[in-house]
Amino acid sequence: MSTQLVKLTEERIGNNNQLQKFVQQARTIANVVFPETLPFSDKYCRLGAEIVTVNPNDDKQVYQNESGGYCLHLSKLNEIAKAAKIRVVGSRILERKVDETGRVTFISHEVTVQYRTVSGEMIKESYTGKYDYFNDAATKSEKQTKSRRKHAEALAESNALTRAFNKVLPQLPQSFNKKDFDKPFLIPYVEEDKNALLSEFSPEEQKSIKKELARQKLGIVDTIYQSGSPANNSRQVEEAVVTEEVTEAPKTETPPNEDPGFISETYREAPQNERTEKILQLIELKKFQDPKGTPFTQARIEQSPLDSQIKFIKKLLEMPDAEEALPI
Repeated sequence: MSTQLVKLTEERIGNNNQLQKFVQQARTIANVVFPETLPFSDKYCRLGAEIVTVNPNDDKQVYQNESGGYCLHLSKLNEIAKAAKIRVVGSRILERKVDETGRVTFISHEVTVQYRTVSGEMIKESYTGKYDYFNDAATKSEKQTKSRRKHAEALAESNALTRAFNKVLPQLPQSFNKKDFDKPFLIPYVEEDKNALLSEFSPEEQKSIKKELARQKLGIVDTIYQSGSPANNSRQVEEAVVTEEVTEAPKTETPPNEDPGFISETYREAPQNERTEKILQLIELKKFQDPKGTPFTQARIEQSPLDSQIKFIKKLLEMPDAEEALPI
């Protein structure tokens, strides 16, 4: 990895003049997923860059679409989203339809993502993805159609996640040629300049704040706030909610056999109540029973280690829905 590329990741951009200079320098050595202008209005917010590489010979990272171009698997999109500090904070089924035998024919799934902008806003947006059995039956082979139907919920969710990541990062192409991957990708993210924030305080206050932060990290105190909640002491942010719906397949094609492991990983940073809800939802959907007959309760789930919960979500997603086990 070139020294010049590493130096670019050390830069912190605070205005459009710096941004344009950065983009011009970076284009010669990287795929730049940066806009050319941004509404810099918060003096404490800075734009940074993280490097993500793509191996076109690894079929776990990319796949070829029907036009012969290359698309990124959800696993690689998820890596890019993490680099951009995009967090998945919600995931739920909006609608589920079945036929007369109880087999799934349609699922609408919504995911909610959250990220910070250079104007200081914390944005929350929701995007919808779908699984449509009848569309599959009309456009795909019988084998593909059956395979996709077994993992209908995972496909609808991955469809929504793909849509979300592509919308939040509009400069990221949805199709590539193989040569595009010769250069790494520079992914933008926003962070608060803590040094700039500290500079607003007197030297004595800075020492006190740093001391309290150190005490907090050491676990000596629960919080650096002496009264009230952190929300009352922080700068007010505006939250915008946007809903995007996918009517058919999105521009980026979701591969037919997306690994549920990457979907389960999106719940690692989700609140515990959302993980619990997802697990209970999947247990009901798959009609999963503990071999020992022990019931799955909220307390049982939440007492399990985080890694165990993520592995369990993956296991449940990989199972066919209960009604799909019925004979045709």
